[in-house]
Amino acid sequence: MPNHNDETLNPFLLMGPVLLAAFLFSWSIFHSDLSKREAREGVPIVNMIRGGNLWLPQINPQQLRTKPPLFYWSGLLSSKILGGVDEVSLRIPSVLAGMGTVFLTTFLGMRQFSPVIGCLAGLIIATCWRFSYLGSHARIDMLFTFFITLAFVALWELSCSEKQNTFLKWLAGIAIGLAVLTKGPLGWLFPLLAIFIFSRVAKKTVPWAHLLLLPLAIAGLWLAFGLIDGGKDFATMIHQETVGRVSGSAAIQIHKKPFFYYIPQILGGMAPWSLFLPFAIWHGVKHLRQDIPWEFCAVALATLFIFLSFFPGKRGDYLLPLYPMGAVILAVYFSRFGTEIKLGMSIPTWIIMGLMTFLALALTLGSLLPELNFDSFSAFLNSRDRWMAQLLYDKHRPPGLFLAIGAGGMLIFAKYLRQALHKSSGIQMTGLIAGWTFLLYLAVNGPAARVVNEYSSFRPFAEKIKQVSGNRPLFNYGKAREDLLYYLDLPVKNATQESPGPDALLIIKKEHSSTWLNNPEYKIILEMNASFEPYQLIGKP
Repeated sequence: MPNHNDETLNPFLLMGPVLLAAFLFSWSIFHSDLSKREAREGVPIVNMIRGGNLWLPQINPQQLRTKPPLFYWSGLLSSKILGGVDEVSLRIPSVLAGMGTVFLTTFLGMRQFSPVIGCLAGLIIATCWRFSYLGSHARIDMLFTFFITLAFVALWELSCSEKQNTFLKWLAGIAIGLAVLTKGPLGWLFPLLAIFIFSRVAKKTVPWAHLLLLPLAIAGLWLAFGLIDGGKDFATMIHQETVGRVSGSAAIQIHKKPFFYYIPQILGGMAPWSLFLPFAIWHGVKHLRQDIPWEFCAVALATLFIFLSFFPGKRGDYLLPLYPMGAVILAVYFSRFGTEIKLGMSIPTWIIMGLMTFLALALTLGSLLPELNFDSFSAFLNSRDRWMAQLLYDKHRPPGLFLAIGAGGMLIFAKYLRQALHKSSGIQMTGLIAGWTFLLYLAVNGPAARVVNEYSSFRPFAEKIKQVSGNRPLFNYGKAREDLLYYLDLPVKNATQESPGPDALLIIKKEHSSTWLNNPEYKIILEMNASFEPYQLIGKP
């Protein structure tokens, strides 16, 4: 393979995955209220739009958000354009960043290899499970991934340019700086470490001055204004989020996990494509390790994966910046499908066909069995997922004809996927798997999400509290749910720090309310009708 593709970019293949992502991500933003973690990012934007500090995202005047402000600025801008803060305005930045990342992934694959490989890479990343989820939710990770990917694309183009392109140097440096302004110093360390290793392997020149000084200037400007406005509290927060996060300080919540935690996380997050990823990497190491474009993607993926694994704090979402490089590696693998990689394609494909058959069987049983207990055969799911599955089955099971059509569709996909495997057509296989996952995500993030939202959203409970509370002070016992506080939009004090007065109302998890209800003066005033985490409002009538 050549080290750089000089073919003209095919606009149809370039924009096809982007349009698919635009529909998939936009479809999802209308079907549910904010989740707990989304509301955590939405509260600072509400405070900003009401005149709060623009340099210091705040949960309340006494508590700083522990992230830089760029995501909150993007949410503020979309809320200003749309006329107010709501679920859609808060999610629009992630939708746009997700579309942008799909575009950059497609562009990178086209520039490194061919228009077809670029298109395959775009389809793959757009239909990775965790990517499609975060592309439609108000979370920081997708905007962070966009800037990291933009930096990698600019640096790849720069490494292939015969002349030192000043624009690309500035673009790479500014992209890294904006990544830092989105999620902190990891946005600086991620790309620099990967590029340093690649430059040593491929003997490439790197514009270190731009990559070091521009991000420092951008981050330094924010730090200066933050120190002016936030003083000691801001300095303490920065120390905890840098030194404390690396050292695993108990002062902050860092989600401590074992070293191998990211292995199942990347397999789940990039599903269903992750079934092919180990084979794609192994094939590349054997046959493509001297291919500069493939080395670029492999070094970036491996560096970020190993680097994150050494951190004590881990979350599956942190792996998102690896997905573009993984998608390109997978696209190369599918494009080379032939007798030399027959086994490596057959095993994952048969697993997917088995899953399609299982889903067809499940849909068939759903149309025939009036009652089904998910606890008896779904121990592999967590308790919340079992609750959701049982809820959908008991109360909102579609008509039998619809389920039968769905079962038939699964079998048709399995049939054509088997034919593509027999013909050794990687392009056809990519299209079938992408189409199948696309339809699944539409169902899960659309009708299913809307039904689950009816039972899990805290908006109705918050609205009832506002109706009955009047001027009575509100207290919360235990860790407050951000989505409840977001929709409540009233001052709520912590009952562990200050005792409620005689007229106060207490918001509390149902499992913790028995201690308070032992006092005969306290009664249940409101209770969530149905939810996985039911809450109550208690107080003196």
